Amino acid sequence: MKLPGTATQPENVMIAMGKLEIRRGMTFLDIGCGSGAVSLAASRFTDRIFGIDRRAEAVEISRAKVPEGTFLCGEADGLLAELPKVDRCFIGGTRGIDSFFPLLMERLSPGSVVVADLARIGIASKVAGLMKEEGIFEELLQIGISRGYDLAGDIALRPANPIFMVVGRCAGGL
Repeated sequence: MKLPGTATQPENVMIAMGKLEIRRGMTFLDIGCGSGAVSLAASRFTDRIFGIDRRAEAVEISRAKVPEGTFLCGEADGLLAELPKVDRCFIGGTRGIDSFFPLLMERLSPGSVVVADLARIGIASKVAGLMKEEGIFEELLQIGISRGYDLAGDIALRPANPIFMVVGRCAGGL
């Protein structure tokens, strides 16, 4: 099933995993869990996986990929209070971020890491600003991936849409 929106490229998932530094026993939250690819990658490090998506089909797909996870359908601002404290968070969906980001900050444990993967520079700037206001902004990256294809007996590269990754880290913790 193809979901609307921009799927997180596998290479970007791996970069996000490196930035998140998930360890055993940590609670991981995937906001805008979509295809479940990020939750699946996180499940290699911890079994405490939670996901939120406003699309029922995305929640079904994520549950199928990570059956041990807990995936909730709805808006993040209405569901965050139901979750335990979060150690690591991936934001792949930003609809309503102005209302859910302050609530997310209340759910974060000391030393938490938040990574947002974004297709648009305007929303990347907004997320960086929200993180700066909270004192957790660490870095903003632009990541470009090109894939090779055959062209006239040689290999040429076709670029994928670049993404922006915004990383935040809370004070304290391990």
